[in-house]
Amino acid sequence: MLRISTKKLVVASMSDIFKAALLAFLVGSSTAAQAQGSESNAAAALKSACRVDYRAHCSGTNPTPPVAAACLAQFYVNLSTGCRTALDAYNAPASETPDP
Repeated sequence: MLRISTKKLVVASMSDIFKAALLAFLVGSSTAAQAQGSESNAAAALKSACRVDYRAHCSGTNPTPPVAAACLAQFYVNLSTGCRTALDAYNAPASETPDP
């Protein structure tokens, strides 16, 4: 006769659930970190490429990337080529930005 302990089955199931949840968390964290890394790279490129354009057109606004990018977008046709490229990359959805 085969005896199976329900307690062990529950523990094994909880262990499997924990492992699956941990794996899902780690995969999700990695994806979020990559997206955040892409955003910070785009923000750094925007800051570097648009320094002169920002001073010329948006010096009175908050210098944080979202606010600066919104201001610079209003003067898009007047921006330098490098700044326009950086602004386009900053505003591109994360799925469109190439991986390094």
